[in-house]
Amino acid sequence: MKKNITFFLLVLLSLHTYAQKENLTGLWEVEKVSVGEKNMTPVAKWFRINPDGKYQAGNGWLQNGKGNWSYDAESNMYTATDSLDITDEFGGFTVSFGAEKMFWEREEEGMHVKVTLMPIKELPMSPADYLKGVWDLVEITKEGQSVLSDFDSKDKHKLFIRWDRVYINFSPEGERLTGYWHIHGHRPEVTLIPHVGGGKSESWKIEVDHKELLMSGLSDSNKNIKRKYIRRNTL
Repeated sequence: MKKNITFFLLVLLSLHTYAQKENLTGLWEVEKVSVGEKNMTPVAKWFRINPDGKYQAGNGWLQNGKGNWSYDAESNMYTATDSLDITDEFGGFTVSFGAEKMFWEREEEGMHVKVTLMPIKELPMSPADYLKGVWDLVEITKEGQSVLSDFDSKDKHKLFIRWDRVYINFSPEGERLTGYWHIHGHRPEVTLIPHVGGGKSESWKIEVDHKELLMSGLSDSNKNIKRKYIRRNTL
């Protein structure tokens, strides 16, 4: 009888472990990351957890991690390792499920960390993914007043944002200026860094989709300036 009970318990445990592993697998987007009382949610962060014990991770269309994962059924602990990344000193996450979502929790430097993930079918697009392309200026305001006719009277200004993190600024004067663009990992902000020596970097808050790009100045040199662009298919 004792053997039968033990066997039955082992079967239940293996079924529970299998069910949890099945729940873990799939494509997940990070909906929210709370660190203590702070919201530290990254932009378009995702994890693809495969049944074969391997995973991939990224932001938007950029994959920036891969490795192996394991799950301890007794502690409900999910642990992922990436041989190319820095060792995670805080270890794995305690996993739970609810309302068709997955939750990861652990302590980091005395603060409670909670990651909320939701299942998705396709990789999410980040602002960096939408940014790529040719943008034609259609409006620019300073302190709420339009200055388009003064800034770009001949309609020459365009921005070409390339996939390789280089941008080309077609200035109102007809110059072709280049530089690097950098997207913030946690906020929809882009910084333009000119190649020309002495050129000043400028940061902008952005709202972008398939058709429009709205830029609001964040640096001292562009505060109170807003630009509106529309996407073009040609230069």
